[in-house]
Amino acid sequence: METSLPTSTHERVINPFTDWGFKHVFGREENKELLMGFLNQLLKPDVPIRDIQYLNTEISPDDPELRRCLFDVLCIDEEGDYYLVEMQKALDRHIKSRLVYYVCRLVDHMGKHNREWHYNQIKRVYAICLMDFTYEQDPTLCQHISLRSKQTGAVFSEILNIITLQLPCIHAKTLTECTESYEMLLYLLRAISKNMKTKEELLAEIEATNLPDKELFRRVINTVTENLTAEQWVEYGRDLEKYTRTISEYRSAREAGWEQGREEGREEGRREGREEGREEGREEGREEGREEGREESRRIIAKTMKDNQAAVDFISKCTGLSVSEIESL
Repeated sequence: METSLPTSTHERVINPFTDWGFKHVFGREENKELLMGFLNQLLKPDVPIRDIQYLNTEISPDDPELRRCLFDVLCIDEEGDYYLVEMQKALDRHIKSRLVYYVCRLVDHMGKHNREWHYNQIKRVYAICLMDFTYEQDPTLCQHISLRSKQTGAVFSEILNIITLQLPCIHAKTLTECTESYEMLLYLLRAISKNMKTKEELLAEIEATNLPDKELFRRVINTVTENLTAEQWVEYGRDLEKYTRTISEYRSAREAGWEQGREEGREEGRREGREEGREEGREEGREEGREEGREESRRIIAKTMKDNQAAVDFISKCTGLSVSEIESL
């Protein structure tokens, strides 16, 4: 399938939630101020991040038979702390385990195989995952997970940090409805990528605020609407096709799962109905057996009383059998 180059302003918007688009906005040296701004907004460190260095996004294990890690964006700040930023489009039921694995691999990657290396050289690791789905029953936009005491809630270590951003939890319709700076940034990206508002409308919203991060927000909007080279458009087009196919496959799988679930529910209902019917039949059979036993017992008693010359009316009163039933014995 060939990718045609966009020709209109509407088509020139780069979807920042595709792999290529996300890395174009946050993973390039010329845009590292955007990533630093986002990290400072999200993490609110005591000392703002002033500089970052992009790292190789692939971590290969010492054993070639083991699984490698390939990240979207990976960088380190001037203090040596690591920041892994991931964009996850389709539902991943194991996302929590995956993020734990990622931070542990990064910590392991810091280890040096020599006598001079010490554990106090381990730096903080932040795994930040933007996900276009929710993984909780009652989801919230931002969750910051760290190592804490189960008994006291006190922080045990600041080394491992996982931050999840569940994008479907963004319900703001305007910039001023957002409560956090990082939410404003995500709102802008989400609004323009889904064609909810135009570039001009979003820039006007930015100008109407008194936010200190106006320039950062302007740069983000301009980055996703900037002109690309023909080669870049082809690369982006291929990734967009992959993104669209992934979303389509996910939706198809979800719908198939729903249909399978409905069918399994119907079959389970039928099984339960059959089982309930069998159980009711067994119970009815047992009850019928008990009733037949009681009936036979009454007949035996009535026959014994009749053989001992008891009056028929008296036998009927004692056993509940009718006069005709007693006379037939």
